[in-house]
Amino acid sequence: MKRRPGIFAPSVGGIRRLALAWLLSLACALPAAAGADRVSVYPAYGDGVSLTIEGRVVESRDGPLAAADDGRLRNLWRNFRLWINDERKRVPVDLTVGESSMRTCTDDEGYFRLQTSQVLPAGWHEIAASSAKGVGRGRLLVVPQANRLGMISDLDDTILVSEVTSKPRLLANSFLKNSTQRQAVPGMAALYARTLAANPQPASAPLFYLSASPRQLFETIDEFLAGNGFPAGVLITKRVTDDASSDPLFDQFAYKTRQIEVILERLPWVRFVLVGDDGERDPEIYDWVRRRHPERVAEIWIRRVRGDGGAPLPPGQKALPAVLAGE
Repeated sequence: MKRRPGIFAPSVGGIRRLALAWLLSLACALPAAAGADRVSVYPAYGDGVSLTIEGRVVESRDGPLAAADDGRLRNLWRNFRLWINDERKRVPVDLTVGESSMRTCTDDEGYFRLQTSQVLPAGWHEIAASSAKGVGRGRLLVVPQANRLGMISDLDDTILVSEVTSKPRLLANSFLKNSTQRQAVPGMAALYARTLAANPQPASAPLFYLSASPRQLFETIDEFLAGNGFPAGVLITKRVTDDASSDPLFDQFAYKTRQIEVILERLPWVRFVLVGDDGERDPEIYDWVRRRHPERVAEIWIRRVRGDGGAPLPPGQKALPAVLAGE
């Protein structure tokens, strides 16, 4: 007689739940590193007069850095730790940009946000941030007025192979691999560099990586971009909280169109190439942006991940193989 799953023969689903519970208990039990803080500063951008700086302060938990030979269990443990944060509520944060120093304070989720008017020369600038128990550094891009061509790029399945059309493979790529093991879409880093070289100052080109991933994954995405030779850009990730300040968790259309509208408003002299994939709603989102701001959209490039089963692209959008081939 075939045994039914029970106390002595747990189901596969039960085993998975027990394993996840064990991993979560390990992550939660990790002590703070001598009471230290981890101060994250998210990439910022401005027009040389006004800028917005955002970041987060949470409990610091030391652990081994990601390596190419890490196994799946180590990666799963590390990735789950990113979601478990003891946020530092209402703590002061000191910021330094250029010769200016400012102070702000974290909210109940550990996030901080500072808007300021400050004249800065064009190019990349370092941001230093410190709490009472930690320090962090970030980057700020002041876009030169002479740079008039920019790019706004999706991440998953546009430049990072995620396989969003298959939930099991998407979860395996997201949780069982680390940033050194994730696969970049071939040719994309070189394409971006080649496209932005049309600007007088390519190193300071307005390049935005617009990701639907939560900010807890910011560091791992940043490591992936740097490790695969993508040009320096501003990485935008979702603020996910349990209050009204949260970005939409599932409504990608609302999230991405709002972020793109902000970019267009802050950099009115720049025309953008929009790059995405047809795994979710990028063709629809970019078509909406083009109809609303036709003079601001230079090109729309879409990577087809659904194959022949995908819907036809809206008029004016190009499939990426043709772009990569120089057609």
